[in-house]
Amino acid sequence: MAKVMVMDNRYDADVVLAKVDSQYDADLCVQVVDNKYDADCDEHWLFVDDKYDATVKVFWTDDQNDCDIKILFVDNKYDAGWKHGNPWQMRL
Repeated sequence: MAKVMVMDNRYDADVVLAKVDSQYDADLCVQVVDNKYDADCDEHWLFVDDKYDATVKVFWTDDQNDCDIKILFVDNKYDAGWKHGNPWQMRL
């Protein structure tokens, strides 16, 4: 289940993310969903505003070499999923 809160401070976050433009560069392809029932796995994210509702707190960086996970946002749930092995797999 991935209910995600974006943090302003890197040190308040559980994981550091970078956006990429290609699925070949991505570790994880993510579909953003509208309700908590659809946020049932790592690749389906619901953004929340309350840190107590979040299952993971993230910080976005522009440096792809200084992140834990490279993210590509996709529109189709069938395109979403892990593309490369990562220590964060099944932990979001």
